[in-house]
Amino acid sequence: MSKRDYYEVLGVGRDASSEQIKRAFKKLAFEYHPDRNPDDKGNEDKFKEINEAYQILSDENKRAQYDSFGHLSGEGFQSNQNFSNFGDLFGSLFEDVFTGGGSRTKAQRGRDLKYDLELMFEEAVFGIDKDIEIPKHSTCSTCSGTGAQSGGQTTCGTCSGSGSMNYSQGFLTINRTCANCQGSGYIVTKPCKSCEGNGLVFENKKVKVKVPAGVETGSRLRMRGEGESGYNGGPSGDLFIELHVKEHEFFKRHDNNIILEVPISFVHAAMGTKIEIPTIEGKEEFKFPAGTQPGQSFKIKGKGIADLRSGRKGDMYVVSQVEIPKKITSKQKELLKEFEKLSKAEDQPLVSKFISKFQNYIEKIVVFN
Repeated sequence: MSKRDYYEVLGVGRDASSEQIKRAFKKLAFEYHPDRNPDDKGNEDKFKEINEAYQILSDENKRAQYDSFGHLSGEGFQSNQNFSNFGDLFGSLFEDVFTGGGSRTKAQRGRDLKYDLELMFEEAVFGIDKDIEIPKHSTCSTCSGTGAQSGGQTTCGTCSGSGSMNYSQGFLTINRTCANCQGSGYIVTKPCKSCEGNGLVFENKKVKVKVPAGVETGSRLRMRGEGESGYNGGPSGDLFIELHVKEHEFFKRHDNNIILEVPISFVHAAMGTKIEIPTIEGKEEFKFPAGTQPGQSFKIKGKGIADLRSGRKGDMYVVSQVEIPKKITSKQKELLKEFEKLSKAEDQPLVSKFISKFQNYIEKIVVFN
């Protein structure tokens, strides 16, 4: 026998939210649960059908498969929950005693949201205010989140507007949320046209983000209450801003220090030179001393990045990149040869040390051989 459409079983549309599916299931399951109708075989079959439909539509992956392929035979869809006991379906007997089940529908906190924000190097160093747009569900301004048009709701006849019902199980009487109105105390007869009865609308909201000085890639900002709006008067979730800092054309960051690699000619490295270099605060004159070595680092104190917590600034390190020409003229060769003739061993300590160690090594090899 062919199965009925699961959406039809629960009485919801194909675009129904997970919350709408859950509410529909609870209402039907309460009505057709075998414990309430022990002698009605038809009710038992109806409950199994409702339970099966809910297990598929409440699971994101199973629902996606069902929407694409319909009913699957074999092990395609199988319910791993039985709800054979009345208490299994609506929670333990003591659950509502300690969680206030007799009150109105439990307010639900809105979802937290994440936003990736890209920053320029200078924006991360000095801090900046950024305006961004966040797509999210917000409380419907037309109905203030009730889901009903003005005058479009009526008092629930099941609980007489109290939002709760008394149920007896054994010798205990438990006050539980009304399944018909989900604890609201009213039934929506004319859904709000703006939110279609959901109480929430999807919109792009502008948010101003204050980025503090000193952040870096991986830093995370938390904006409380800027996530999605809560349900049934619940608090809004939070918005988490994940920061990504673009690479700079000159500077590299190491902790709160800035590294600047500066190319200079081998002549300037040998003789020393003054040049203008960039800093995060503008340009500055810097002096490379005579005899500057390739990769040598020079510290400029306090020209780094302010610490995110203490505000104390790091330093800037200027690293020399000595550039050796790949091609030289005959005249340059002559001058370099003359320079080499005039050079003394103490002028090239690394070269002299290497030659000395090399000669000692060769002498050892001769002895062993």
